[in-house]
Amino acid sequence: MIQRKQTLWLLLSAISSGLTFKFPFYSGVVAPGTTGVEGPELTATDNIYLILLTVLVLGLSAVTIFLFKDRKKQIRLSLLGLVTSLGLIAVYWVYSRNFSAGNIAITALLTLLIVIGFFFAIQGIRKDQKLIRDLDRLR
Repeated sequence: MIQRKQTLWLLLSAISSGLTFKFPFYSGVVAPGTTGVEGPELTATDNIYLILLTVLVLGLSAVTIFLFKDRKKQIRLSLLGLVTSLGLIAVYWVYSRNFSAGNIAITALLTLLIVIGFFFAIQGIRKDQKLIRDLDRLR
């Protein structure tokens, strides 16, 4: 299980999504009268939507690691995780608009690492499927 490349990519996605609870996506000054953002930094713990999406991405990547015997389900859940992580970035972007001044933090790359991890995991699962089909053809 751990020797497969897609397991490592999914583990990267899980670790990166877990780290987004601690590290900010955006830092700045919150515009007066805005809701949904608390404090000068936008992290995954600032809003219920961010919390739910981050936990969903974390759960999908963690569960998908252990579905190595069912590649069809693994690829479906990885695709769902990829779409959900892109949605997470969109929600971060929407809530970063509540800041009147600020910058995207360097730790925003963690959210991109989630997408990259899911993408390369899907590539690895497809390679495994192709390898199994080729081996079955040889028998």
